[in-house]
Amino acid sequence: MKVLHRLLDGLALTAALLTIVWAPLYEGSTFGTGMMGLTVLGCVTALLTLASLLVRGSLPVRNPVWLIGALLLLGWVWASTTWAPYPLEAQRWAGVWTAVIGTAVSLHLLCSTPARRGVVTVTMLLTGAAAVVIALLQQRGITVPGAQTISGVPDKYLTGPYFHPSHYSGYLIPVAALASSAVLFVRPRGWLTPLWVLPLAALQVGVQYTNLQTDGSSIPAVMLAGALPLLVWIWRKRWWAGLTLTLALAGGVLYGAYLFVTPAGQQTFNDYKARIGIRSQNFENFLAVRRDIHSFGHAMWDAHPVQGAGVGQFVTEFQQYRKPARPAGQNVQQLFVNYAHSDYFQMLSELGTVGLGLYLLVLSGSVLVRGPGLGNLAWFSALPVLLFTGLYDSHLTAIPGTMLTAFALSALPGRTRPRSLAQVPAAAQRAAQGDALPPRIDLTL
Repeated sequence: MKVLHRLLDGLALTAALLTIVWAPLYEGSTFGTGMMGLTVLGCVTALLTLASLLVRGSLPVRNPVWLIGALLLLGWVWASTTWAPYPLEAQRWAGVWTAVIGTAVSLHLLCSTPARRGVVTVTMLLTGAAAVVIALLQQRGITVPGAQTISGVPDKYLTGPYFHPSHYSGYLIPVAALASSAVLFVRPRGWLTPLWVLPLAALQVGVQYTNLQTDGSSIPAVMLAGALPLLVWIWRKRWWAGLTLTLALAGGVLYGAYLFVTPAGQQTFNDYKARIGIRSQNFENFLAVRRDIHSFGHAMWDAHPVQGAGVGQFVTEFQQYRKPARPAGQNVQQLFVNYAHSDYFQMLSELGTVGLGLYLLVLSGSVLVRGPGLGNLAWFSALPVLLFTGLYDSHLTAIPGTMLTAFALSALPGRTRPRSLAQVPAAAQRAAQGDALPPRIDLTL
C-alpha cells in the first residue's frame, strides 16, 4: 500500500504541475482546446489526489477554513448549473472551476514537504519565464504557430501566450510577486547565490518590460506586485518599520484615489500615463466604459440577488439588460461584452450574494494559517493587488489561466516551524524513546 500511495502521490503532483504549465501557456485556456485541456488536466489531478488520500487513509489539512471554503464554493458553482438558463455553458464553466479548485486543493494536500513546495514554485517561475519569452518573440514578429491574438500585435501591444494584452498583464501579477519574493526570501549558499538571483532578476525585468507593452489597466498593478515583497521582507525584519511603510503606502493610495476624483488629478494622470505604457485610453473614458459594463452585472444581480443567474451565464444574460445607447457614437451599450470586468460583479451576477461570500471566504481564508514558505510570502504580495484589480477586471473569475495560477499559489501550505521537546506530548516523548508505539505524531515537524 505504501508503494501504491507513493505512486499515486507522484502522479497527482505531476498532473498538477502539467496543469500549472498548460493553464497560462495555451492561450490562457480561454478558448475551446485550451479550456478543455485545463478541465481535463485539473480533474485528473483531483481524481489522482482523491485516490492517493483513500489509499493513505488520512487527510493532511493545514488550513481547514480555506479548504472548507473552497469546497463550498465549488459545490455552489455546480448547484448553479441547475438553474442556469443555458446549462451546457454553465457545465462548461463548472468544469473550469472544478479544475481550478481541484488543482488548488490537491496542491494543498500534496505539498507537505519543502521539496514539493519548491517544485511547484519553480514550475510557476519557469512558466512565467516562458510567457515572457513568448511576448519578447512577439515583439520580433515571431508568434506561436496556431496561437490566436487580438489584432495590433506587436505594433500596438504584446499579449504573450494570451489572446488579449490585459489578460496577459493580469497573469503577470502573481508572477511578479513570486519572482521578487524568490529573490528576497530564498538565499542559496555560496556560489549558488548568483545562479539563483540573476535569472530571477532577469525574469522580473522581463515581466515589467513586457507589462509596459500591454497598454492595459493592470500595468500599475503588476508594478506594485513586484514591489510589495520588499514591504513583506521589511515586516519580517522589523515589524515597526513594516507598519510605518504600510501606513505611508496606504496614505499614498488614498491620496492618489483623491486625486483621481478631481479634474486636476485626472489631467495629471492623462499627462503622464504614456510613461507607464498606457496610451489608448484616458481616465475619464476608462471610468465611463467600466461604469457601463458594471451596470450589466449590477442589473443581473438585482434580478437574481441570492443565487445569481448561474455560472457562465453573464455572456448570454447581460444583453437583456442593455440601456438605450447614448447618441454620441458607439458605446458599450451597443457592443458585445464577454465578462463582467470585475471579479465582484462576475460573482454577484452569476453566483449571487452567496457566491461572492464564498469567494471572499476562500481568498481571506488563504492567509489565516500561513508559514514562512516562498509561496505563502509571495501570496501576501499578490493577494491585495488582485483584490484591487478585481474592482475593474475579472482576472480571478473569468480568465482560466490566471485563475489557476493564482488559486494554486494561494493553496500552498506554509512551512511548519519545528517544535521544541517541551511542546511534544509526554506520551510521544516516551514512545520516541522506545517505551511504546506512538500514535501518528511526526516529531520532525
